[in-house]
Amino acid sequence: MKNTHRRVIVLSTLITVLTLTSALLLALAPAPLSADASSSLFAIDAPQTMEAIFQTDSPVRTARWRYVYVHHSRTTSGNAMSLAKNPDGLGDHFVIGNGDGCMDGEIQVGQRWNKQLSAAPPAGASDIDPDCISICLVGDFDRSVPTPTQLRRLQQLTTALQGRLRINGKNVLLIDQANNVAGAGRYFPTTVFRGQLLP
Repeated sequence: MKNTHRRVIVLSTLITVLTLTSALLLALAPAPLSADASSSLFAIDAPQTMEAIFQTDSPVRTARWRYVYVHHSRTTSGNAMSLAKNPDGLGDHFVIGNGDGCMDGEIQVGQRWNKQLSAAPPAGASDIDPDCISICLVGDFDRSVPTPTQLRRLQQLTTALQGRLRINGKNVLLIDQANNVAGAGRYFPTTVFRGQLLP
């Protein structure tokens, strides 16, 4: 009788511990990719992780892309899914998170990049060059600065694109326009960022 009681206690304790561990692992798991993100690079410092952005469904052609365009979302939070406001999905090729909506520095790769399609212009812009790669940083940089991790990941992403696609530093575009999604925002550190680009 004593052994049976002990076995029941051990078995119920084991089931309880396994259940709690499973619940904890589910709670700590990263959010699933949004419907409009084909892949995601978490905030890791190793620049070689950028090689993953060139593993797309449609082959990346060097001569196809001539510009990189950087703008902010003018939202305090967001990710590829929440920023996809039109029926065609996310207008940008890449979204870099600020820790609210997706991880700080997480690079979400949109379907337009995965399929090598042109970007759609953000609100406040009438058009965008079809040869332009669009990067959106989550945040309102008319009110605050990007996170250090966002800036580091933006620099890594931009220089990886420049290096592979032979995009000149002067073809990395930031619009100096306050209170507009098409701009980089008043507090975006343009001079520092430009100093980190490839020539």
